[in-house]
Amino acid sequence: MLVYGSGRFREAFSAYQALLIRYHWRFGLLVFVAFLVLGGLFWSLKGRELALSFLGLSVAAPAVLYLWLVRRGAYVHLNPRLAALGGGLYLSLFLGLAGFLFRAQLLNGATAFLAMALASALAAEAIRWRLRGRASTQVAPSEVWALHWGYGRWALLAGAFSWTPEYLPLVALGGLKGLEAAGVFRAAYNLLMPVLHFQTALNALFFPLIARVLHQQGEMHARRWIPRVVLVHLAPASAYILLGLFAGSLAQWVYGGRYPEVASLFLWMLPLPFFAAFYNALEVWYRSLGCPQAVAMAYGVSAGVTVLGLAAISYWGVSGAVGLLLAAKAALVLVLSRRWARG
Repeated sequence: MLVYGSGRFREAFSAYQALLIRYHWRFGLLVFVAFLVLGGLFWSLKGRELALSFLGLSVAAPAVLYLWLVRRGAYVHLNPRLAALGGGLYLSLFLGLAGFLFRAQLLNGATAFLAMALASALAAEAIRWRLRGRASTQVAPSEVWALHWGYGRWALLAGAFSWTPEYLPLVALGGLKGLEAAGVFRAAYNLLMPVLHFQTALNALFFPLIARVLHQQGEMHARRWIPRVVLVHLAPASAYILLGLFAGSLAQWVYGGRYPEVASLFLWMLPLPFFAAFYNALEVWYRSLGCPQAVAMAYGVSAGVTVLGLAAISYWGVSGAVGLLLAAKAALVLVLSRRWARG
C-alpha cells in the first residue's frame, strides 16, 4: 500500500484503501476462526488460561492488524503526525481500559486482548475519519489483487529470510551454550534496539516519498534521493556512537550489573545501525521501484551466511553470535550495494 498508494493509485487512494480494508476483514475472519479453534482445542485439553487468551486474541488480532493498515494510510499522505497521534490515542485508550479492568479485578489474558481490540478499532476509525475523502475514482479489484500478489509473495519471502539473521543466532546460542549465554547476547542487543527501531520507522515515511517521486518525476530523479535517505539514517547511527563512550555506565544503569559482559558486546555491535542505514535506504529503493525480488534475494544471501556460520557459535559462544550477526548484516549491505552499483 505504501508503494502503490503513493504511485499508481494515488489519485484514487480512498477507493484503493477501502478495497484493501475489505480484503483485510476477509483475512481477519480467517484469523478469527483459526484462533477460535485453537482456543477450543486448549479448552478441551484443560488449558483454561491459554484457551481464554486465544479466544481474546481471536478478536484482537484482526483489530490490531486493521489499525496497522489504517495507520499506513497516513504515511501515504506523508502525514506522520496523524500516524503518531493515532498511535498515541491507541496507547491512551488501551492503558485506560487496562487500568479500569485492573481496578475491577477483571484483568486477565483474555480481557487484556479484548481491551487491545477495542482500543485498536477506535484509534483506527479516528485515523480514517481524518483521512476521509471522496472515492470518486474506482479501482479494479482484479488489478489490485494481481499487483499485491505479485509484490506480496516476494515481500513475504523477504520477511521469512530476514528472520534468520535476526533471530537464529539467538536461538542457536540458547541451544548450544545455554539460556544464560542467550540472555547476555539479547541484553546487549536490546541496547541497540531504540536506534534500529527508529531507523525502521523512518522507512515508513521514505517508502511513499520515493514511490511518489518515482511516479511523478521518473527513476533518474528518484535515484538521487537515495543518498539523502542514507544520510538521514546515518544521523541517529552516528549519534548513537556517543553512547559507546558510556557503555559501562549504560549497562550498569539498565541491568544493575547483572551482565558485566554487555558493555564490551555493545561496543562490538555498534556497526549495526550503520549497516542498517545502507540496507534500509536500498530496501526503500527496490521496494518503491516494484522490485521486492531484489530485497528477497539479498535477505536470502544474508540468511545463508547465518546458517553457514552457525559453527562460530559452537566455538566462540556469545562472541561468535555477535560476529555472525555482523557478518549477516554486512552481506545484506554488500548484495544490495552491488546491485545498486550496477544500476
